[in-house]
Amino acid sequence: MKRRTLTDGRTVAVHDNDGLRKICGCPRRQWAKCAHPWHFSFKWNGTHYRFSLDREFGRHIADKTKARTEADKLRTAIREGTFRKAAQAPNPSPDALTVREFGRLFLERCLITHGKRAGEKRGGREACYMGQIIAFVPQGSTGTFGDKPIGAVTEDDLEAFLTQLRAKGRAASTRNQYLQLFKSLSKWGRKKGYLSRSWFSEDSDLKRDKLARRSRRLQGDDEARLLQAAGPRLQRLIIAALETGCRQGELLSLQWRDVNLERRELRIRAEKAKDNEDRVLPISTRLAAVLEMGRLDPAGQEFGPDAYVFGDEVGRRLLSPRKAWQTCVLRAYGIEPTWDAQHKLTPDCRARLRAINLRFHDLRHEAGSRFLEGGWPLHQVKEMLGHADISTTDTYLNATRVGLQESMRQFEETRNRCKTVASGGFVEPPLSRNAVDGSPAKSLVN
Repeated sequence: MKRRTLTDGRTVAVHDNDGLRKICGCPRRQWAKCAHPWHFSFKWNGTHYRFSLDREFGRHIADKTKARTEADKLRTAIREGTFRKAAQAPNPSPDALTVREFGRLFLERCLITHGKRAGEKRGGREACYMGQIIAFVPQGSTGTFGDKPIGAVTEDDLEAFLTQLRAKGRAASTRNQYLQLFKSLSKWGRKKGYLSRSWFSEDSDLKRDKLARRSRRLQGDDEARLLQAAGPRLQRLIIAALETGCRQGELLSLQWRDVNLERRELRIRAEKAKDNEDRVLPISTRLAAVLEMGRLDPAGQEFGPDAYVFGDEVGRRLLSPRKAWQTCVLRAYGIEPTWDAQHKLTPDCRARLRAINLRFHDLRHEAGSRFLEGGWPLHQVKEMLGHADISTTDTYLNATRVGLQESMRQFEETRNRCKTVASGGFVEPPLSRNAVDGSPAKSLVN
């Protein structure tokens, strides 16, 4: 097996896929079982052939042996000159594709093929959104939106879809994500020659909905109750979120090779961060103790460098603690959760959970707010949270309000000192003003 050295000095194995691999977020060991399509890659006489086998043959090829057989046939046809891949031919005339075909191309060639790990996750979400768009039936139409040629799509069509989302009660953040998908489709289609015009006019009325600023903070003994109601793994995750301000996905993807307890540092790698930038964060004493407790596997041996810090008992990655978090929040507020046959919270529990209004992401807000209240400069809080722009941190944590609170605290301390000195019969003017006519300074305390 070949090996290569990365820019950070690490040496990793280079796997020989023989021109056949999967482009998905699943581990390599699960490729033979996961439902994602096999992708073919072969270079011949300077031409690179890359495409999905499912798309090429119009059917799903799940078995790896069959995929290899078809790949061998394709390589033979390419060498003999009898193969002419449709994707190698010139793009179809602009505006000719349907929304369904165009959406599939966008997902395969833009989001997944060129995306990093975070991009692959977004690709899964975008695929779900694309399915909703394709299935949409415009008012007065007998066909779906997916059957419409992309050249015939108008801004009014997009507005009708977004209006339908509003009527269904979809949140403003969800509508914004659909709008962003439309803009990405239009921009990519123009860039690649599939669209002769943009779907949006220069003075488009389609704007992102303004989101209400969320300011949920932990109150009183909220933190203690959460930790008491949480299981051991969720406890560690909650403490890590409060001590670092990291996103849930960043913590779940953290591996032991990225943690240095001697230097008291942990590294969030660019490929696992939302902003695609590395950042090295300090480890607090409290978090260090938690990490030390979770350093050993069930056999008493230290986890290897590829094991996940907040994974399961044997260091495998956990996908989402959503159910554990919902259970924890309800029990922290004295409510025993109940689940239906589909393993979802019952309507009564969902309503009570909404009334509590506490999300895991609120721990990130709480951590940033605590940093600010502890006297951290705003630019350092920005680095901890991984924001690309300090204005995002300012808005995210309402830093202006924190600054006003600090100014009020200092004002109160000054006023109380004045009152204390005045009550003792001697006034030491902490503040003074010089008279314009040169007279002695007058006390501000009467």
